This record gives sequence, C-alpha cells and structure tokens, in this order.
Amino acid sequence: MNKIHDSLRNSVWISVNDSVWNSVWNSVRISVWNSVGSSVWNSVENSVRDSVWNSVEDLVKEMNDE
Repeated sequence: MNKIHDSLRNSVWISVNDSVWNSVWNSVRISVWNSVGSSVWNSVENSVRDSVWNSVEDLVKEMNDE
C-alpha cells in the first residue's frame, strides 16, 4: 500500500512540476522572444529602410545631375 501511495505521490509531483516548469519556461521564452525579436526586427527594418532610402537619394541625385 505504501509503495502505491509513494508512486502516486511521485507521479502527481512530477506532473505538477512539469506543468509549472512548462508555464514558467513558456512565459520566459515568450518575453525573451518579444524583447529580442523586436530589437532584431527593428534593426533589420532600420537597415533595410536606410539602404532603400540611400539608393533612392542616389537615384534622385543622378537624375538631377543629368
């Protein structure tokens, strides 16, 4: 009887542990992804916008020179 009780307690403890760990891990992962992802996205967006803007400016300069 004691063995059954122990294994039941262990399985409950493991499942509770897993669910707590999963929810903690998910929230950590989401917050890290949000902060890292947004900063990476912003830098990519800025560099793309800058390069496009620079090439447009160059094109306008060339057209003005002609």
